[in-house]
Amino acid sequence: MAEKVRARLEKRLATFLGCEPHELPRMKLGTLVHTLFLLWGDSEELGGFHTSMAGMIQILNHEIVWDIEPKETEETPREVIN
Repeated sequence: MAEKVRARLEKRLATFLGCEPHELPRMKLGTLVHTLFLLWGDSEELGGFHTSMAGMIQILNHEIVWDIEPKETEETPREVIN
């Protein structure tokens, strides 16, 4: 699902910039959303910005939107106290 969203955002940005999607640097999905709103508006207050970001995070989750590597958790052995 994330790759479909990425493809759509990259296509929109490439169309605006007059280039092909493969010519764009790889960006975080959140960065793509921010960039598109920046190019078409004056600020984050542009109607729909926060709703769009919230939707992206709900659909894909925060880690995917911002390319955050999942933390590996080490299991700490639990002591049994008698």
